[in-house]
Amino acid sequence: KKHLRYLGVILDTRLSFGKHIETVAKKAATSAAALGRIMPNINGPGQWKRRLLGSVVESQLLYAAPVWAASVCGTAKSIRNLRRPHGVAALRAIRAYRTVSDEAAFLLSNMPPVDLIAREKVRIKGRYNDKPNPGDPPVSRERKATIVEWQMRWSTSGKAAWTRRLIPDLVRWYNRTTPIVPWTYHMTQALTGHGCFQFYLYRFARASSPRCVHCQCPSDTAEHTLFHCENWNGLCTDLRERLGHPPTSADVPDILCGPLFEDLPRLG
Repeated sequence: KKHLRYLGVILDTRLSFGKHIETVAKKAATSAAALGRIMPNINGPGQWKRRLLGSVVESQLLYAAPVWAASVCGTAKSIRNLRRPHGVAALRAIRAYRTVSDEAAFLLSNMPPVDLIAREKVRIKGRYNDKPNPGDPPVSRERKATIVEWQMRWSTSGKAAWTRRLIPDLVRWYNRTTPIVPWTYHMTQALTGHGCFQFYLYRFARASSPRCVHCQCPSDTAEHTLFHCENWNGLCTDLRERLGHPPTSADVPDILCGPLFEDLPRLG
């Protein structure tokens, strides 16, 4: 036999685990598709239930990760196989269109890419015999390392340009001090640029022109709608007064993430 199943892991003669990844990816894709049918963009389960359902896909993909991660995470094909169903779960978690990139979906759903989590599990297992440090548990320490690695990938990504412009600092986003509110269908559209904007609809032949229907702007993008269109100026009055100037995309990181943790006032 070229393959052997042992304790749920498919082994091959070269211990590349390629067949194992293909198998679990197909299983996770089936689960993601089934869960997607009960998680429509509008209505359906709330944010936290969506994230919980998405963790089912993560669990399937990451079964026995410490065993195979070192061999698999250096192979582009296997990483693509892992990320595909994981990306679907992330899209469902944030109520996004399937045209949204997996990079943006992972960030907005607070779901680190599955290959980074697999590496993290390897590092955690390697620390099992370390002397316990109550102030710095291995799980928290390795998650911080994962977020730093994720930030490097996010900064150099060629995808999700609009989302990256609004949230350039992934570490700050992940550790944001503002209340975490449930995602809505329209929040996701605003932060991805994929939605009810004429520029987006025109790209997919859903509108006859990219022109804004409220003003004469030739390109109705998310940036135009949020910051420049005169039709929505009245809705920004309170925000404009608080900022002391008309809001721009440069203000969004502070609005979304809040002050840094070390800058928060101390109680007592």
